[in-house]
Amino acid sequence: MTAYAVCLYKVWDQSWPPKYKDPVTRLIAKHGGRYIARRSSCPWEMMEGDQPDITGVTLIEFPTMEAARAWHDDPEYQPYIQLRQTGSKVAMILVEGCKG
Repeated sequence: MTAYAVCLYKVWDQSWPPKYKDPVTRLIAKHGGRYIARRSSCPWEMMEGDQPDITGVTLIEFPTMEAARAWHDDPEYQPYIQLRQTGSKVAMILVEGCKG
C-alpha cells in the first residue's frame, strides 16, 4: 500500500539545499518514490492548531512502507542526511495510505 514521508523543516542555512536536491531526488526515484510537495517550491499554510516552528513542508510518496524505509536507510542517502542536518532540523513521519 502507498506510503508517505511527511517532512517538517526548520531551515536556518540555505547553503545545503543546492547540494541535496538533485542527488536525493534520484535516490527517492531509485526506491520508487516521488515528490508530491517540496519545501522549496510549494506554499503551505496552517488551517488548524498551533503553528509549528517550521519553515517548510515536504511530502514524498512511495509505493510501500518498505520502499520508504529502504530509501531512508540506503547507504547512499546517509551523507545527505548529515548534509541536511548542518543547516536544518527535520521531523519526518512515515504514514501508510489507507482507505476509510
